[in-house]
Amino acid sequence: MSVSSGDLHDAVGTLWTDAGLDDIFTALGGSVPSLNETEAREHADFPYCVIEEGLYEVVTRSSGEGCTIREIRDIPWTFHVHAKEVDGDDRNAKQIAAYLASEIMKVFGGHPEDSPTKPTLTYGNFLISQMLRDYPVREDDSNYMWVIDYNFRIDVPVAI
Repeated sequence: MSVSSGDLHDAVGTLWTDAGLDDIFTALGGSVPSLNETEAREHADFPYCVIEEGLYEVVTRSSGEGCTIREIRDIPWTFHVHAKEVDGDDRNAKQIAAYLASEIMKVFGGHPEDSPTKPTLTYGNFLISQMLRDYPVREDDSNYMWVIDYNFRIDVPVAI
């Protein structure tokens, strides 16, 4: 993981916590932390979310004063929201997964009523979050996953 990639992971995790998404997941039976990288933690309580970062594409490079080089990168990110039915909740697993996905979209982009919050990077700038698509996947009789695909565009220093 590069410095900019690690920085983005930290920034997304901080924004997740600061936006109260852990609280929303734990209210439905999940455990903290509800955000997992690459795969779910062993014995993760439903609901939970798994994030994956894809291979970035360099959109452009530029140089500044001295030996500073910057890159604008498009980085694909995917949020996989895993949910099951909750005792005492009238919603089915698909409806719960959709609800949790909409709460994530309120924070990271894609919700029709809320503007996204930009994660704060230590090295560089988060430019824009573009929600590309979201869709449900039935995992079994009682579990659903809701997938949200993003493109995160960042401006990062690569040499100083």
